[in-house]
Amino acid sequence: GIVNRGDSFRRRRSRSGSLAPSSPAQSAPETTERRPVACHRVAMVGAPGVGKTALISQFQTSECINAYDRQRDTDSTEQKVSIMLNGEESELYFVNCTSTKEEIERSEPPDAFVVIYSVVDKASFQKAEQELARLLDCDMLRARPALLVGNKIDLARSRAVSTQDGKCLACTYKAKFIEVSVGINHNVDELLVGILNQIRLKKQQYSADGGRESSPAHWYKSRGVVRASMKARQMFTWIFGKEDSKFKNCENLHVL
Repeated sequence: GIVNRGDSFRRRRSRSGSLAPSSPAQSAPETTERRPVACHRVAMVGAPGVGKTALISQFQTSECINAYDRQRDTDSTEQKVSIMLNGEESELYFVNCTSTKEEIERSEPPDAFVVIYSVVDKASFQKAEQELARLLDCDMLRARPALLVGNKIDLARSRAVSTQDGKCLACTYKAKFIEVSVGINHNVDELLVGILNQIRLKKQQYSADGGRESSPAHWYKSRGVVRASMKARQMFTWIFGKEDSKFKNCENLHVL
């Protein structure tokens, strides 16, 4: 298991063969009434070849997989990962999809969107921006978290998308941001914990607001204006060497 900023997180192999976080070493007595397990559906969105399939596979194991020998991303059935976080068990159902369009049109959309691109593929980054724009235009992001994930950071010499560009895009759409490498299993557990944290925090916020979403006037702003503002903040960072607080916050997966 791992310990992540105070969050206890472990995996175990379930009877079905899928890997899941384990309970604490001392199992609870059988007479103890179990809490209902919360189930959440997560859409993994991105261009073919960015590593969606490999990332889902890595979520299911604590061992490093050979990501670059795997087949390219293909749509498949949902993959379940059961995790115990902060003493509460949850089940995440990951679905691999190239576009958000089909998921948006479902009667019950996913509880979270993870938008993935490859840092060595500029076109996949542009595809990620298109998908975030679609989610915003369809008003899917006020009640659901979105996480922008840059994969393949181990291929540093071939990098085509900077970390700052990723942060800027995430901030533009009020998404969280993290860079990972499925190939060397870097930040994968942190992302998994962050996805569940963001789902729980969004649901808590929604409940605290009495089921009311924030006003559209407050939430929806011109993307051009917001992007220009973020570019200005990015330039400030480059000139003065001090990172803007919004950029720092977008990397913190433990707060909204």
